[in-house]
Amino acid sequence: MPRVKLFLLVLIFLIFCMTDLTSIVLADARTDAENAVNSAHRVIVECYKIAADAQKAGANVTDLLNRLNEAGEVYSKAVLAFKKGNYDLAVSLANESQIMLENFVEEANGLKEEANRHGRWDFMVNFVGSIVGAVSVIVVSFSLWTLLKRKRVIRGRRIRVEDYSVTFLIITFIVALIVASPALSRILVYPRTEFFTELWILDENHRAENYPFNITKNNEYTIYLGIGNHLGYCAYYVVQVKFRNESQPAPTSFGPIEERVPSNLTSLFNITAFVADEEVWEIPLTFSIDYTYDANLSRIDFGRLELNDIPLDLSGYVAEWNATRRGCYGSLFFELWLYNDINSQFEYHGRFVGLWLNMTVS
Repeated sequence: MPRVKLFLLVLIFLIFCMTDLTSIVLADARTDAENAVNSAHRVIVECYKIAADAQKAGANVTDLLNRLNEAGEVYSKAVLAFKKGNYDLAVSLANESQIMLENFVEEANGLKEEANRHGRWDFMVNFVGSIVGAVSVIVVSFSLWTLLKRKRVIRGRRIRVEDYSVTFLIITFIVALIVASPALSRILVYPRTEFFTELWILDENHRAENYPFNITKNNEYTIYLGIGNHLGYCAYYVVQVKFRNESQPAPTSFGPIEERVPSNLTSLFNITAFVADEEVWEIPLTFSIDYTYDANLSRIDFGRLELNDIPLDLSGYVAEWNATRRGCYGSLFFELWLYNDINSQFEYHGRFVGLWLNMTVS
């Protein structure tokens, strides 16, 4: 009997030690994953700021932003893996996103320097050169006018030059204006007064017509999500993918932008987008929803949303039967968030788009 008690005590002690060790290992894994994800985001933000500076200098940053968007896509998957507790995958994806941005800073700085050199040359030629040219036209013209006034006889004919003074001045003015036009185009540019972002979704035919509405369990549907940047600078956006039923809160998109508030629902997935000023970013999104109908409670119980082959958990989401509209409705919507360089965090940008979906039951 004492041996049995001793064995049980040893067994309990070993189980306790194993449990404690497992907790320590999981805590270490979580810390490592969190550090990797945070490190990846710091690299992404650094690269974004340098790309933004390069565009501000006048460089073509299309290729740089394409790389950033690809790295951002991998980073978003790393964040999702971390939320799901898949720490090894989170570390792997976070490291992959950083590898994708190797030599990014050097390339961006190279483009920035080249743009600065081109800008200086352009300023000297098109601004200073055109002003000097216009002044030269005026000086040469009036020198010629003075000479003509002294020479009253031209090709054997006596000419009163003063009779042509108006014509001479008009021609001089027109020629000087043409020569000075590159400089004037810089000075007389009407300043931009509206700075905003467009956000839209289109149907599978790239039109604002046949959006998915009556959907079937696990069937795939395609839409296009797009962003148009008119903020005056290269922008770093995050689109938060969310889902709600008719009773849950929606974000607001009316009134002063600083007073608009996002939905307090948890984001299922974040889509990153880096968009240059006056450029458009757009991606196709293919989604399907797994759900079951509970006849006793007259409601839909959601299981999973699959977005571009990425499974997102909808456990706990339900849609009650709407007797008036005769259906169970859920809204798949996309909130737009903008990175603020000053406080180094994302802020709700006051815009969202979404689809109301009727979950049909066969």
